[in-house]
Amino acid sequence: MLFFRFIIFLLFTNVSIICSVYGQTPGQDKDVRKNLPKLKTESSDLFWDFNKWNDSQGWQLPTGNKSGIIGGSIWISVAPDTNKFDPSSWAYQIWGVKPRYDIISPSGLDISVPEFNQVRMKIRNLSPETDGYIYWRTKENQDKDAGSARFTMRPDCPEWQEVVCYIDSTWQGIIDQICIRPVQMGMRGDIWIDWIKIVNGQPAKTPARPDLCSDKVVPEIKLPGISQEHFQDAFKILDECLVTDVPMKGFNYPFLAPGGRYGQSWWQLDASLNIAGAKWVNQKFVENMMRGFAGVQSQNPDGRIDLWGGSAVRGMPANVSSLPRFFEAAFDVAVRTDDKQLQELIFDMMKKYLGYWFSPLKRDAGTGLITAVFEESFSDKSFGDKKAIPGTLAPIDLNVAVAIGCYNTCKLARYLDYEDDSQFYNQLFEQLCQAINKYLWCDKTNAYYNYDTHNKVKKPRLICTTFDPLRYNIAPLERIDKLVSLLVNPEIFNWGIHPVTSIALTEPEFVEATGIYDGTAWFGDVWTLRNMLIINGLEDAGKHNLASELAWATIKMFNNNFSEYVVPGTGSGEGVARYGWTASQYIQAIIENIFGIRYNRFEKRLIIFPHIPKECMGHEISIQNLFLPFEKTRLSLNIDCKSSEKLLIDIKFKGTLPDGKIVVMLPELSSKNFYGPDNNDMDEFTNINYKNYKGVEMPVKQSVHLVFK
Repeated sequence: MLFFRFIIFLLFTNVSIICSVYGQTPGQDKDVRKNLPKLKTESSDLFWDFNKWNDSQGWQLPTGNKSGIIGGSIWISVAPDTNKFDPSSWAYQIWGVKPRYDIISPSGLDISVPEFNQVRMKIRNLSPETDGYIYWRTKENQDKDAGSARFTMRPDCPEWQEVVCYIDSTWQGIIDQICIRPVQMGMRGDIWIDWIKIVNGQPAKTPARPDLCSDKVVPEIKLPGISQEHFQDAFKILDECLVTDVPMKGFNYPFLAPGGRYGQSWWQLDASLNIAGAKWVNQKFVENMMRGFAGVQSQNPDGRIDLWGGSAVRGMPANVSSLPRFFEAAFDVAVRTDDKQLQELIFDMMKKYLGYWFSPLKRDAGTGLITAVFEESFSDKSFGDKKAIPGTLAPIDLNVAVAIGCYNTCKLARYLDYEDDSQFYNQLFEQLCQAINKYLWCDKTNAYYNYDTHNKVKKPRLICTTFDPLRYNIAPLERIDKLVSLLVNPEIFNWGIHPVTSIALTEPEFVEATGIYDGTAWFGDVWTLRNMLIINGLEDAGKHNLASELAWATIKMFNNNFSEYVVPGTGSGEGVARYGWTASQYIQAIIENIFGIRYNRFEKRLIIFPHIPKECMGHEISIQNLFLPFEKTRLSLNIDCKSSEKLLIDIKFKGTLPDGKIVVMLPELSSKNFYGPDNNDMDEFTNINYKNYKGVEMPVKQSVHLVFK
């Protein structure tokens, strides 16, 4: 079976399951706490300093050579249990094991709920651990956990740090005993606890909640068949994914989790894709998400961004990341922000992450292709085998994603005036494009395929990632029409009926997966992740009419059906019902593809390139009060498509006018041209990055009226 995210969360996020036997250590009875000495204290606080030689003061420590009382401190040595799991396997690197480094207090604490609300510790943490938990049992029920609370600490930090675990409004009854679990990953390092005390202090501050879904920030749209209520609901889903209880697993800023049963952890892929929609309502929030990514990346010496916050190997070199859509999210934030330091930080992150992908660990020496394991690609069932050997499969989706990373890093380097870096990443982009076109293309079938670098053969499964090389014209011109012919055949990828299926209908392994995600949905069902890349690739190739129709089909299928994936035969949403990246990419498709709105602060250009589907012709469509990445600047765009002879385009601003130019483009239609009230203010816009269009450029004004006829 492929990609068992549901197993991960059974292991790591279901606290009640993990914590139910926290008193048990190897070789012990799980009711060991009944035999621990009773606490005696005369202080108003409960305090233990461990300053007596080899005296744990009644605390039960992990058994074996993993802990002890040394120098007035509890010492814990963190190391994996290699008898159970192989740390070199990708499966272990993803979810590791459930480490047992429990430190159990004496019983008989007799803590009353109003009297105490904090557990404080002085810790020296020379491990990559960032999160710990405290569990407790009550006097009323000494055999079962009554609750838990999380605390955080700085990783690999040689200085002592005071850590506070807030138990505000969580205690219930009379607390008899607590358990401290400072280790979640269990890979390496040492942790010392100088003292522990339970006190009454100031309650935890309620973190500010970034606004992602209120009427104040969500723009108003008018599209046939798409209600404002459903559009706004997509933003509400992003708000449901919002995690503000940070730091969380090394991520120091609020972030967007996947949603639903995937819990509160961060994931590289989900967080990156969720930025696509969130950036249109809260620029500051997505900027801080970039800073959060910088924090988790900085823990890894190889430049890797882990697959998710629970990866066991965070803080050390490793073999596994995930499909890197981070490059697109990072570039989008960089070109919209006015924070120069953040732009430099993002550029540095992109370079480091590319360093991981182009390292000999990931890049095949013979072909120059990037190889994948597990969720670094979603296109091969062999990843479900825990014995799968890293470095033997070069998939299309990963290689195109890394090529996009090279392209965007090259472009950002040029914006930042780093010409040498720009040339370097352009060379990497060209090298990877050549490898993709040499080893992944098949002349017999006119399609791209995954490549087995071990056996030096293409894998014969036809997946929708065959269209990924349309992006940034990775596919040469002579192959584009061949790919398009394959794409629009309804018998192969469902064109014209629903959005593109994840695998060809003609493949024997095609399946319509239903229910809880188990990995099979990547081999038949419809995903926004797959379709959005094809949409943008069609735009890059100048196939604007096809791009508009696929964007519209994707929007309609997932409108008010923001499921993880959809069964193509029935349109039934499956997996997580309110899934973050689905909602985010739905928002992105409406704003950036249908209305075609993008802003680039480096170029000082607001670009408006609508892709209007046939169903919208004969209507008036609009988006009102859309936030641009300026202080209190909003854009309203109205497009009157009611006449077959002409389009009327009205652009208006509220608030501070952005500096620079407005570029308006439309797919080239016979001999039609742009006309405005003052033709002298309009210059023809030309750019080699766009194909098959007509465009004009003009200074930013409070309002602009254009006619395309």
